[in-house]
Amino acid sequence: MTANTQDNARIWQVSELNHAARNLLETRFGLVTVSGEISGFTRARSGHWYFRLKDMDGQVSCAMFRNKNLYCQFEPQEGDLVHFKAKVSIYPGRGDYQLIGEKMQAAGSGDLQQAFLALKQKLLDEGLFEEQHKRPIPSHCQRIAVISSADGAAIHDFLKVLQQRMPGLAIDLLPVTVQGPNAASETAKAIELCNLMGQHDVIVLTRGGGSVEDLWSYNDEHLARTIYSSRIPTVSAVGHETDFTIADFVVDCRMPTPSAAAELVSQDQSEVLHRISQLERHLTQLWRNQLQHQRLNLSRLEALLQHPGQKLEDQSQRLDHLQVRLEQAVSKQFSTKQTLLTLQTVKLEKHSPANKINEKISHVVSCIQRIASAQTSQMRYRQQQHVSLAAQLNQLSPLQTLSRGYSVTQNSQGNVITRASQVVLDQELNITLSNGHITANITEIRSR
Repeated sequence: MTANTQDNARIWQVSELNHAARNLLETRFGLVTVSGEISGFTRARSGHWYFRLKDMDGQVSCAMFRNKNLYCQFEPQEGDLVHFKAKVSIYPGRGDYQLIGEKMQAAGSGDLQQAFLALKQKLLDEGLFEEQHKRPIPSHCQRIAVISSADGAAIHDFLKVLQQRMPGLAIDLLPVTVQGPNAASETAKAIELCNLMGQHDVIVLTRGGGSVEDLWSYNDEHLARTIYSSRIPTVSAVGHETDFTIADFVVDCRMPTPSAAAELVSQDQSEVLHRISQLERHLTQLWRNQLQHQRLNLSRLEALLQHPGQKLEDQSQRLDHLQVRLEQAVSKQFSTKQTLLTLQTVKLEKHSPANKINEKISHVVSCIQRIASAQTSQMRYRQQQHVSLAAQLNQLSPLQTLSRGYSVTQNSQGNVITRASQVVLDQELNITLSNGHITANITEIRSR
């Protein structure tokens, strides 16, 4: 009782306690043979091996130094089931409980590895890994969903790269546990939520590295089928580059690290700005080329287009020719159609040429005004010329002749008096003036 009291009262140094515990374990257990599955196997530069042995319910750290592993008859691989002969010890520097190996023998594939291979083959047979089902990752993502632990190193690496490449990119983090019994179901529900929202261009699954059991939630069959059913393209960046999970085979694209995944779903802002600058220069050059082409085309059309002034000259000349022909026709037929003069006069009064002429003059003036808005002073000169021609034409009108003091004299039978010999005393004559008619009686005839 006194000895125990003295032991309890002793104050231990940490290193003393660790060494004492190590001696106790090594003395109590000696050499033991442990059966388990290799996980997290690494080979140090010194040649020493470090790994963990695990089963479905637990794990233990192991070390096998170079002077012992040289005699191992096989190369250990992740997931190998082995029989490990070792002494139970403690690493005093950290106080970690560990096995120090003496001998290792292969015992077949581990349970987790067998389960992994069985599920992989099942989903492979169903076609969940086929390339024809994988969708391309959008090259211009505007909104990204990241399903990961909110405080893990993976999300920080992912966001850091995005901040460097495209700061304005919209990121929605859906925090989930990335290992443990609930990790797979939480990740699957997050994927379903993204599909229900329909706001994202791509879904990224990411977490840092770890042992096979740490990453085991990504080997879940329900999660694999949820990823396969997603309408939104999916990217995985789970573990290290050498780590593969079932999710990696189902997603549309697997990236080795979170940083690589961030580069995949984002564009480099400087490259985008450079590309925009290039496109701007290219577009400007195309615009200039097109403008030059249109200018050349316009010049060609202008060369083919007849100047309105020339067309006006042609019409004026044609009008002169028509006028001459009209005068000739009137002169030729005047003598033969004297009997129809009265009828033509009546028609002329009903359908006054002055109205037609005025309409034509108005039309010509309107045309000249429309042309004048786009033409030079030459067009105004042509307009005045046209008005002058119209005035000359107006002067040739029979009514215009009467307005200058001339008259038409007819006898009671309606015959036009053209010679003095046709007039007799007491004869009643009808005289037509520009503004009316006069009836006269001949009372005296004087010859001149």
